[in-house]
Amino acid sequence: MQIVLRLEAGQFFSSTARKIYHAYHDVEIGKYTYGSCFSPNIWPRGTRIGRYCSIAGGVRVFRRNHPVSILSQHPFFYNSSLGLLPSDMIPSNEDNPLIIGNDVWIGDGVTILPGCKSIGDGAIIGAASVVTKDVESFSIIAGNPAKVIRKRFSEKVETWAKYNKWWEMELEDLLAADQLLFEVLEESSLHLLTTRLIKNTDVHNG
Repeated sequence: MQIVLRLEAGQFFSSTARKIYHAYHDVEIGKYTYGSCFSPNIWPRGTRIGRYCSIAGGVRVFRRNHPVSILSQHPFFYNSSLGLLPSDMIPSNEDNPLIIGNDVWIGDGVTILPGCKSIGDGAIIGAASVVTKDVESFSIIAGNPAKVIRKRFSEKVETWAKYNKWWEMELEDLLAADQLLFEVLEESSLHLLTTRLIKNTDVHNG
């Protein structure tokens, strides 16, 4: 895998590494996403990760829990591989997939528990957080259990981002926004940003 990544300019760009993870691990990794998503055995089968995501090390993802409503929590009584049951008493990883949106930043040492089924576009999860439920788009969460600290943008900016879905664009198209990419995203800059991005996309698609 490391050879493939070196030959194809690393995690940001390697299409072959993404095909390998999908084929052998049933994990989808969107374009330009990088980090521990390329580490084997961290992400359960069925995981889907969007584009432009940043994922730090030490992340742990769990899709199954011990049952709490039957007599015992011991695996003898829910895991069919131990020979006492014809089938598992709890859902498989694939029955509870984790869906991660686009432009998500997951900090170091985050733990994602089975109660979290989706992490919305543009969300930020603080380091060492324990995520127990779904994460709303463009929210910043942290803690154990993780709670919303604040939203990243004003309602108007967030609506613009959801509507325009800039993460579906290729990097070269985004660069048409020039300095606006590197400035604080303000409501006053949305019209100019939209104009530049649409104009450049029309040129490339024309």
